[in-house]
Amino acid sequence: MPAEFFLILAALFWGGTFVAIKLALVSVPPFLFISIRFWFAGMAILLLYRKVLFRKDIWKRSNILPALMTGTSALLGYAFQTIGLLDTTATQSGFITGAYVIFVPILQMVWERQFPSLRIWSAVFIVFLGLFLISQNHQENSLSLVNYTLSRGDLYTLIAAFFFAVYIILIDIYSPKVPGPILVSMEIFLIAILSSFALPFEQNIGKSWEKTNLDLYFWVGVVYTSLFATIFTLQIQVKFQKAVSPTKASILFALEPVFSFMYAYLLLGETLGIYGILGSVMIFLGIIITAFK
Repeated sequence: MPAEFFLILAALFWGGTFVAIKLALVSVPPFLFISIRFWFAGMAILLLYRKVLFRKDIWKRSNILPALMTGTSALLGYAFQTIGLLDTTATQSGFITGAYVIFVPILQMVWERQFPSLRIWSAVFIVFLGLFLISQNHQENSLSLVNYTLSRGDLYTLIAAFFFAVYIILIDIYSPKVPGPILVSMEIFLIAILSSFALPFEQNIGKSWEKTNLDLYFWVGVVYTSLFATIFTLQIQVKFQKAVSPTKASILFALEPVFSFMYAYLLLGETLGIYGILGSVMIFLGIIITAFK
């Protein structure tokens, strides 16, 4: 099967994380969820790659530095996205996260000095319009550019989108150089460690530890996000993303918010208005343009 199929499959699993995390955050603070999610994923990865991870030759600077950079960018993305979900809907979070499709070609020009084709830029522009229409989902009568504002949750999610774009670029740079199991494993444990250091600061983001409740929603969220939306999808990225350009990968990943709406509609009853529907159609159109010449 082509690499594009597996990248879309990753987007399908990522789309479900918005609902899973939204439900889990009713019971626990954000960094506690992130920490347990990635420690759980780390234990699973130890079992999966136990023969590889205990070799002495993998613990060298050429492997650790890429893991440090990719892991830090991924953690910042997950952190801002999770905190943002405290103040926005799963649907809105999913589509605003899709804004990384705008940041990737810009970062690619600055970082790698690669200039995407006109076809790719056209697709990016169409996806950008789609994301704007999604952000106007609450408007009933007319679009509003003058009074357009982002809520605190939406702003945090947009910051997360930027760090996810950085992560996509770093994966493109380092996945051909560092063996997949090593890069994935180091990245997961780094996120687990750094998010654990952030636990004492939970009180400063408006989520009290006194309301912590490790209920069924929490454990379903941990298992789904750690095993399916972390380990499985990270391996897909490391193995298949290098077969396509970073910009093309980012636009394929733009299916994630469309899938997130599907899950949110079925499980949370969230809906899209006419602008939201038009926006999702435009995102699909951008993906088709980049996938087929």
